[in-house]
Amino acid sequence: MISRYRVSLGGVQMDSLDSNLRILDVGYSAPDEHITASRVANLDGFSYNNKYTEKQAVTITFELHIYSIADRNEACQKVNAWAAAGGNLTVNERDGQFLYNVRCEQYATIASARNWTDPLTITFSTTSIPYWISSTAKTLTLTGTAEAGTLVMDGNIGNALVSATITASSNTVTSLQVTAGSTSITLSGLSLAATKSLVIDYINGRYLRIRQDGVDAMSKMTAGSSDVLCIPCNATSYLEVIADNAVTTVFTVRGRWL
Repeated sequence: MISRYRVSLGGVQMDSLDSNLRILDVGYSAPDEHITASRVANLDGFSYNNKYTEKQAVTITFELHIYSIADRNEACQKVNAWAAAGGNLTVNERDGQFLYNVRCEQYATIASARNWTDPLTITFSTTSIPYWISSTAKTLTLTGTAEAGTLVMDGNIGNALVSATITASSNTVTSLQVTAGSTSITLSGLSLAATKSLVIDYINGRYLRIRQDGVDAMSKMTAGSSDVLCIPCNATSYLEVIADNAVTTVFTVRGRWL
């Protein structure tokens, strides 16, 4: 039974789980933000020190319009199994955005076998990235030994992580510097042969990973390199690559949304 609301988890539409499942509503929590502050002498107000966002949650209200109590329970367990797998979550009212790798925070529970038309709810929350992410990435390609450009980012909150694939053109690259906005990573002692690639990306959307032709190259980072490459959303940022031999660099960035 198809409703006006569509919810997909890990590429599987929720209303495809059972022909008698009808999605009634999709609800959102405000981002769970934590602020650290301090008092200034005996003055009113406070000094703002830091803020971080822990998670966002999405609650799906649905109905299993099934008179048989056994069949209704079986359908509910099928929904919970779907939810337990986790994955990227999309809803049709936020076209072009998704929540990355959500987990089920509250499973659906049948409170009454008798009241077989009662609504049920299931809640998902974010894990490593507490924002909606653009489904389509922004990209910028630079070719040469010292090339720079700008990228106009979408999104409306925070900083977006910048990934980069750097391919040596015709000679072996031994050193390079990649800059994104106010962040920069410098690598030395490389042996990136012609046509081979070095990839800067992130594990679980959070932790920096650098691989040279598929082999870990984190040890090639020099002191003073940034922990990640990132640029602010809803702004224009400067990107640059400097290498000792010509490379082609493809930057990839996805905007973040409240």
